[in-house]
Amino acid sequence: MSNTARIALAIFLIAAAICIAILGEPAMPVWLIGLGAKASEVPAEGAEVAARFTIGATAALAGMLLALGRRGRVPAIVVAAFIAFSGIADASAELALDATASSLVRPAIQLIVGLAAAAVLLQAKPDPERLRHPMMAGVGVVLALVAGAAIAGNVQVGITAESISRSRGEDGRFIVHDLTAGMWEDWKGLPLEETGVLEHLPQLRGLSQDQPTLVALYRPNCGACHDLFDGYFGESLSARVIAVEVPPAEGVEMVESDLPEDVYCDGCVRLKLPEGPVWLAESPVLVGLVDGKVACVSVDDFQRCVDGMVEAADLQFARELEEANARNDASSP
Repeated sequence: MSNTARIALAIFLIAAAICIAILGEPAMPVWLIGLGAKASEVPAEGAEVAARFTIGATAALAGMLLALGRRGRVPAIVVAAFIAFSGIADASAELALDATASSLVRPAIQLIVGLAAAAVLLQAKPDPERLRHPMMAGVGVVLALVAGAAIAGNVQVGITAESISRSRGEDGRFIVHDLTAGMWEDWKGLPLEETGVLEHLPQLRGLSQDQPTLVALYRPNCGACHDLFDGYFGESLSARVIAVEVPPAEGVEMVESDLPEDVYCDGCVRLKLPEGPVWLAESPVLVGLVDGKVACVSVDDFQRCVDGMVEAADLQFARELEEANARNDASSP
């Protein structure tokens, strides 16, 4: 039984190495990416080195377990324990990033395989008379290490510098931006320049200065978001309306739905937050801006915010019209 568990563990390691080489970052435990990014001045390069090392190490360990034969029971237990530890560390990192069910599949596989293999190996003991000759096992281990090093040095990893630098920080963890209603509430009365939002949506600077503006953050697969746009923005308003799409984090696929591909918004300006990072925001969030400052925030009482911005826009239009008439009267003979 222990022999079967050892061979199955080696096959799992080979499969893991192949998946990382083909899929790249999605197949890599997050904590290993973090270690690689921290070890290099350039996080992307460090993550790629970590991926190469992981592929070479898993291939070498698989070869060692096969080469040792029944002598590999103790090393196999150590490898199984490390795989289980990797699963726990990976799950912890994903949960810290507000993990979805799909992102926990990889940690779950590691944990299940590691614990199952360790349990089987600890219960069974090999027959001493059927152990592989030490010389043959030793030569096999050396060849496995050489092969692992060669693979690590030559493998092409499916990790691009662009994907790492776009969505991850210097520690290798996903970049997380907080645009929740609570954060917008803290920004009430502040100009956008002091909120940091313009770093992600620089277009808002010019769009929010000349007239009261409603900014709606939404996700295309959100039913409440479609209700907001259908109920309030199906017709043009005197206030400017900006629809800001919140993209999913890198590697996260949106849940399929029967909703239209995008919200309907008559005459609104459409923007999208940069793809890659994790964006924390309710679906939807409605923000009102007056003179480039945050004036109202809502996640449910949208009527209050819409009415406030429309009223402010109407007052501004009336004031500008009055000033224009006054100038015309002054210039008339």
